[in-house]
Amino acid sequence: MTDQTLPEHYRPLNRFSSFSDLTGPFYEKVVDGRHIGIGIRVEESHLNKVGVAHGGLIMTVADNAFGDAILNANEEPVSFVTMSLTCEFMSAVHAGDWLEATVDIQRKGKRVVFANCDLRVGDKKVAFATALFSMINTTKA
Repeated sequence: MTDQTLPEHYRPLNRFSSFSDLTGPFYEKVVDGRHIGIGIRVEESHLNKVGVAHGGLIMTVADNAFGDAILNANEEPVSFVTMSLTCEFMSAVHAGDWLEATVDIQRKGKRVVFANCDLRVGDKKVAFATALFSMINTTKA
């Protein structure tokens, strides 16, 4: 049986998404009332046929972390879509591992956001993602 305890500062995160329900559960890291990142306990259902976390899971964690970081970096609600997401995989992630993602927003423009994401298991960097997001104007002309 894998460890089900949450690391310090993490709490359950309801993403209100049926896709996230399939790929989660996700947890949010909050320190001093500020969103820091997200995490997930890797389960058997997250593994590929060779027994390590599927690359699609790792990219899903990154994409969700990017989205949360963008939402938390804005004073008012915003809408956006992923334009591009690339990922470098550095090490295998196994069942029971606590995978956490933190985002650094490089540039936040009116139409495009540029960001990087570190994905770690403990102190070990297991993947790095970079992405571009298109801001969507939701006001009607």
